[in-house]
Amino acid sequence: EIHIKEPIEKEVNPRLLPGELLLCEASTVYKYMQEDGSNRGTYGKLVCTNFKISFLDDDSASDDNEPQFKNKIVGENDITLQCVDQIYGVYDEKKKLLTGQLRKYPEKLIIYCKDLRVFNFCLRYTKEEEVKRIVSGIVHHSQTPKLLKRLFLFSYASAAPNNTDGRNQTVMFETLEDWRDELERTKGNVKYKAVTTNEGYRVSEKLPLYFVVPICISEESILKYEGRGIPIWCWSCHNGAALLKMSSFPKEQDDSTAQMQKAFLDGICKTISKPPYELLKLDDLSSSLPSLQDIQTAYTRFKQLFLIDNSTDFWATDVKWFSLLESTNWLEIIRRVLKKAIEVAECLEIQHTNVLLIEESATDLCCVISSLVQVMMDSYSRTKSGFQSLIQKEWVIGGHGFLDRCNHLHKSEKEE
Repeated sequence: EIHIKEPIEKEVNPRLLPGELLLCEASTVYKYMQEDGSNRGTYGKLVCTNFKISFLDDDSASDDNEPQFKNKIVGENDITLQCVDQIYGVYDEKKKLLTGQLRKYPEKLIIYCKDLRVFNFCLRYTKEEEVKRIVSGIVHHSQTPKLLKRLFLFSYASAAPNNTDGRNQTVMFETLEDWRDELERTKGNVKYKAVTTNEGYRVSEKLPLYFVVPICISEESILKYEGRGIPIWCWSCHNGAALLKMSSFPKEQDDSTAQMQKAFLDGICKTISKPPYELLKLDDLSSSLPSLQDIQTAYTRFKQLFLIDNSTDFWATDVKWFSLLESTNWLEIIRRVLKKAIEVAECLEIQHTNVLLIEESATDLCCVISSLVQVMMDSYSRTKSGFQSLIQKEWVIGGHGFLDRCNHLHKSEKEE
């Protein structure tokens, strides 16, 4: 039995952002409530744009039930295309993964999201042509390989008005002045300097245009080693101790090159470390934290615990949920990462010791640890604008490979 809320009579249109285009839509789509085992739900319109998938019912047109605090970009029934994890079609009560061209169209659509939400849509009462358009559109725009320039970001950037409001502005760290201001804010300008060596990306495309290094490091050294083996400043503690990160030298080198690189690094370490007043601790994150593959494996297991279609499946796993959670190893990884961040914070605050985080590219776990340390130790990073600036500094400008790590282009040879 299906408990039906009457189909909407008034026209409800999606709220579009600048550069957002409506691609396809289907009416008389039935969205199931996931909270119970019944078939209760509501009728509405399912739409797909170049940014998101939206379900619009009659509540979507009303502002009466809007919460006091809400996301400005996406609503409760919105799924950004980049948030779609997997899409299943239901054929005669059997689930089938939908990835490419479809020969037969399903009567139900299940969308699993990367933020652990699950959406169930019934297409049984929708016109056949609309079913074909909406299912094909959703699968094509969220699951198939795409060109970089087709990402919604580029459409939005060209259409959105420039933000001229200077209040609570996020620091973008795209200019030399931004870095100098950050050095001055943290009192790090005594021992560190902002450099322009990578202007035009002449050193490396993986480094930001501008970044901060110890005063002792010359421009020639940065150019010579292409940015590898160069301690890059992240943040300075009030006592003068600094948090730095460094991408390691390639492991496979001939003896003379390896000795030259070791001598260079030893020289820098001696310059930074001046016992008993200033010490330096090297922390190779590849040996002290799980590998990226281990993290991915654990997260995949963890995610499966939440991608449940109905309450029957939920209660079936509820009895052993904690043991299943423990077996994913995800909590253990979280514990190790937090423990490492606390260790680094104690080195800076209590032991007055500079910490140099080392990683192959310095753009994955370095981002995690340096961000956590700053959130713990810097009150500015716990404000809205400060946190946004922190993400911009450590993750965006810091060179984290969002495109590859999140597989936004859906390249088949890449794994998230």
